Amino acid sequence: MQVTNEGERTLLENSMILLTSSLWDGYAHDSTQLPVVLVGNGGGTIQGARRHDLSADPNRKLCRLHLALMDLMGLKIDHFGDAENALGI
Repeated sequence: MQVTNEGERTLLENSMILLTSSLWDGYAHDSTQLPVVLVGNGGGTIQGARRHDLSADPNRKLCRLHLALMDLMGLKIDHFGDAENALGI
């Protein structure tokens, strides 16, 4: 993806790839903290090489991340799932 040219950017720079799991601890069926990896630059809308630890945020919701990504793609909606405001990424 890094070597595929798409005009001014590479395919990786134009991509938003989200990797996650539905459980933090499969043995305990714990979904209170989910591992999430976001790769790509979103066409210049996402700053990379950062790590966010939201474990102390009582309003952390995966739907807030989805809402933020949709905002970056130009899809403006009021809510998604149980989220009414986007996560600042």
